[in-house]
Amino acid sequence: MQDIKEVYALLVANRPYVGLNSRYTYFLLARDFSDFCVVAEKEGKIVGFSSGYVPPSRSDTFFNWEIVVQEEFRGNGIQKQMLLYQIRSSNAKFLEATINPSNEACKRSITELAGTLNAACEQKLLFSEKDFENDGHENEVLFTIGPIDQEIAKKLAES
Repeated sequence: MQDIKEVYALLVANRPYVGLNSRYTYFLLARDFSDFCVVAEKEGKIVGFSSGYVPPSRSDTFFNWEIVVQEEFRGNGIQKQMLLYQIRSSNAKFLEATINPSNEACKRSITELAGTLNAACEQKLLFSEKDFENDGHENEVLFTIGPIDQEIAKKLAES
């Protein structure tokens, strides 16, 4: 919970690349899902953050809610390492994440991760713009990677 101020500043600094929820949301994530909230640090400064959870009805799945890496640190595998950590920590057989259609970088990263894990990657519309009452929120496309071989994930996380 001590990292929330710095995490929130990271999220604000990287808008519109990442959605921004209330600070209250991040305090709840840190309190209730701390096992699955990850920060990446460089020289004592938080440069990446990833949050998510294991849905109660799908204990074999890790849902990545949000992930961000500070712009100058992108392209160095930080996002991949945070996701691998979360996959290993949750012992997930499947990884889910929603991605807006305009976020080409994130779509590319998630499909590359699927390839690295030697797992399938499926896409389907989860929530449409109409679901958000056309308030400017893009579609949310659900990407599902799996099944994930935990031995492969473990080796990748250690490298």
